[in-house]
Amino acid sequence: MAPWLELPYDIRNVTPEEDKAIKKCLIGYTKTFVKCGKKGYVMPGAFRKHAEAIYNLQVRPDDIWVITFPRSGTTWTQEMVWLIENDLDFAGAKKQPLYDRFPMLETTAQIPEIAVELIKANFMNLGYFQGLNGAVKVPSWKSVDEAPSPRFIKTHLPLSLLPPSLLSTAKVIYVARDPRDVAVSYYYLHKMVAKSLMRSTFTHFWDIFRRDLLPWTPIIEHTNEAWELRHHKNMHFVFYEDMLKDLPKVIRGVCQFLDRDYSEEQIRRLADHLSFNSFKKNKTVNNTTNENGEIQFIRKGEAGGWRTHFDAKMEVQAEEFLSTRLKGLTLKYPSLCNTDGECTYL
Repeated sequence: MAPWLELPYDIRNVTPEEDKAIKKCLIGYTKTFVKCGKKGYVMPGAFRKHAEAIYNLQVRPDDIWVITFPRSGTTWTQEMVWLIENDLDFAGAKKQPLYDRFPMLETTAQIPEIAVELIKANFMNLGYFQGLNGAVKVPSWKSVDEAPSPRFIKTHLPLSLLPPSLLSTAKVIYVARDPRDVAVSYYYLHKMVAKSLMRSTFTHFWDIFRRDLLPWTPIIEHTNEAWELRHHKNMHFVFYEDMLKDLPKVIRGVCQFLDRDYSEEQIRRLADHLSFNSFKKNKTVNNTTNENGEIQFIRKGEAGGWRTHFDAKMEVQAEEFLSTRLKGLTLKYPSLCNTDGECTYL
């Protein structure tokens, strides 16, 4: 048993003004939101209770972790990785929801306090959305800790908040996406779940996003932590836009990283299974809260959709946000670079 480690970072409350602004975007939270470490990663107040246990989770050599900022192709990548590691067992994948096959580490720490009570009361079948019911009964990190090997683990936490032995022990796949598209998809996720209860417009949501006040932000710091370690033997860094552009090529790269060998026909079949139209119809990955499918986890699966949501003022704000956050970094989003490799905001 490894010695218990104290957190190397502090956890502090956001300011009252910041907390009020966040809660206008995200309903159901009663505790004050917190910021973690020097980079100020924002998390719900409940994260305080679980942070040390998550940091001390015992990583295993046969673990495979998928790390992303929310709405960056996480589900897409999870299904790909699970099938690659399970001999393309499509039938087996259809028998069990992805959230059971590939659980999220910090689910318990990010459920709104009011939602916990609603889930216990089975309100709107919320407990069946992304496996929230189990995360209310048993802390998600504990379920992951007690799961048999090999484990497939999803998390939206940045590397600096995860077990320090992670990269030296297990394989990690990180997926990044244009922050502007992330903001749009992130907004619609909360809008779909909260339905008419959500008070925030996209304009306000974007404002809080660009101020790095939504859970798991700051997004560029989050991505840059992985980008700087992209050459580590246990790190495989992928861009969402590259998955859209040439999915078979990305699949081949993941197969090579995981030491799996498949024929071109098998890769084509996997790419077909992962195509957006097929994916949206797949109930084991596109989890809903009820039989009518009113809340769909898989939305549009596109790049550049932010252009239909940003007005001229927001475009200027996005340019400022990207230029400020990317200044001095080598991180290059494909959507910000031309065919000659010249990138904006660098």
